[in-house]
Amino acid sequence: MRILIDTNILIELEDNRVITETFAKFYRIANTNDCTIFYHPKAIPIDVSRDKNNERKNIIISKLNKYQSLQDYAKPTTEFNSKFKNNKINDEIDNKQLFQLEKGFVDFFVTQDNGIHKNAKKINLEDKVLTIDQALKMLEEQFTFKIPSHPILREHSIREIEDKFDSSFFDSLRDDYGTAEFNKWLQKCAKKNRKCYTLIVEDNLQAILIYNLENVEDHQLPNIFDKALKICTLKVDDTAFGIKLGELFLNKMFELCLNRKIKYLYLTVYEKQLHLIKLLETFGFYRNEFKNSQGLIEIRMIKCLDKNKINITENDISAHPFYLNNSDIKKYVIPIRPDFYGSLFKDGKLRPPTLFDKGPDSINEIQGNTIIKAYVSNSKNQKPKKEDLLFFYSSKVNQVIEPFGILESIKIVKDFDKLWKIVRKKTVFTEAELQNWLKEKKELHVITFRLIAYLKKNISLQKIKEIDSFKNKLQTITELKETDYIKLNNEGYFDKRYIIN
Repeated sequence: MRILIDTNILIELEDNRVITETFAKFYRIANTNDCTIFYHPKAIPIDVSRDKNNERKNIIISKLNKYQSLQDYAKPTTEFNSKFKNNKINDEIDNKQLFQLEKGFVDFFVTQDNGIHKNAKKINLEDKVLTIDQALKMLEEQFTFKIPSHPILREHSIREIEDKFDSSFFDSLRDDYGTAEFNKWLQKCAKKNRKCYTLIVEDNLQAILIYNLENVEDHQLPNIFDKALKICTLKVDDTAFGIKLGELFLNKMFELCLNRKIKYLYLTVYEKQLHLIKLLETFGFYRNEFKNSQGLIEIRMIKCLDKNKINITENDISAHPFYLNNSDIKKYVIPIRPDFYGSLFKDGKLRPPTLFDKGPDSINEIQGNTIIKAYVSNSKNQKPKKEDLLFFYSSKVNQVIEPFGILESIKIVKDFDKLWKIVRKKTVFTEAELQNWLKEKKELHVITFRLIAYLKKNISLQKIKEIDSFKNKLQTITELKETDYIKLNNEGYFDKRYIIN
C-alpha cells in the first residue's frame, strides 16, 4: 500500500514533542505491514523550509530520510490546476500532492488540511484523501484482526499455563503420544509462543485448544496451496464433557480463520475419537488418511473455508458458517427477552462479561456454548421453513437486532419427552420450566437453529422504526420483506464474508 503524507502529518510524527497515540499507531501498523509512506519532494521540503522556527525546521528536515521520497512524480496539468485555486504557494503544494492520487501513483493521501479534503470531493477522491483518524481505521481494518472471544474461554499464550504442564489433565495425551515426546512438544509450543483457548475453573484446567498457523511446506495437505490453521491439540477434561465445548471451540476457529483470511482449518484425529469425528463431519470437515513419520496411518480432518470453492444450492450445515441469502430464502425476525438473550448468545456484544463467567453456573449454561440452539415459544406461526434466515431481536432494554442464524427445524410439540429430546442442552429453559409450560399450554412451538454470527452493525430501534416489515413492533415472529432485507444489505448491516452469492 502506497501512502502519501502531508506536511501536517509529518510534523505530528517527527516534531520534538510527545507523539499522540493515533499517529503512533498509524505509523506502527503501516510500517509493520510493508506499507510505503511517501512524501512529495516538491511539497514537504518546500513547505517545511518556510517554517520560521529554525530548530523545528532542522529537526523535521533531518528526519525526512525515514520516509521515501516519491520518485517520478507527475506534474499537475493545466486542466487539473484549473479546478482549484492557485493563488498561494500552499495551493500549488496541495495540488502537486493531490495530483499524484489522481494519477494513481499513490493509493491514499493523508492530511489534516480541510481545504485539501474539500478539493478531493470536487474530483471524487474523498474516499482516498483521509484524516489521520480515517487512515488509522483503514489500516486497522486491513491489517489487524479481532481475536474471537467467549465469556467462559480465555485466548492467550500457552506460556501462561506452563505451571499446568505437569497436571493430570494432559495424562491421556501422554498415553497417546508417549510421555517424553508429549512433554517435549509442550515445551516446543511454549518456546514458539503458540496461542491457545482455555477453560479454567477454580484454577483447574478443564479444556484447551492449541492452534498454529502453518505455511504450505509445513502442513503438506494434499492439493492445498494456501496457509492453513492447525488445531494442534483439542482436549476436554472428563468433568467438562457434555457442555458442548467441541461446538464452541469450532465456532471460534471458524471465526478466527475468517478474521485472518485463512482458507483451511484442520486437525489430526484417531479412529477411536468417534464423537469428535462425527461432529467434524457434521460441520463439513472431510477425511484424509496419511502415513505419519513412524509409518502409521493417521487421519486428518480438513475444513475448506474458501467460500469461492463451496458449491451449495441450499443452506446445508456442512457449509457452516457460510450461507445463501437469495430471494428464495425467507427472512424472519424473532423477539427474545434480554435475560434469555444473555444466556443463549453469550458472546454477543450486548452481553458484557461478568465476574461470574468462569464460575460453574455460567459454564453450565450449555446453550450459550452451542452452534445449534433452540427457541421455544407458544407461537402458532409455522411460516418459517428449514434453511430460512433468522434474526434475533433483543426486546425491552436493548431493542436491537444482533445475532442471526439458519433455521434447522420447526415443530409444534405436545409430548414432553419428544420436546426435551429436541431442545436439551440447546435452550435457556430448564426441564422443570418446560414441563410446567407444556402442561399449561398443551403444545409448544419449537425452532432449532444454527447460529452463524452477529451482524456487522446492530439494527437499532431507530432503524427498526423505519422498516416497513416491522409495523407490528416485533412482538412476535415477523417476516422481513425481501425489499427491506436488500436495503439493509446495501447499508452494510450484514457481513458479506459469510454470504455465498
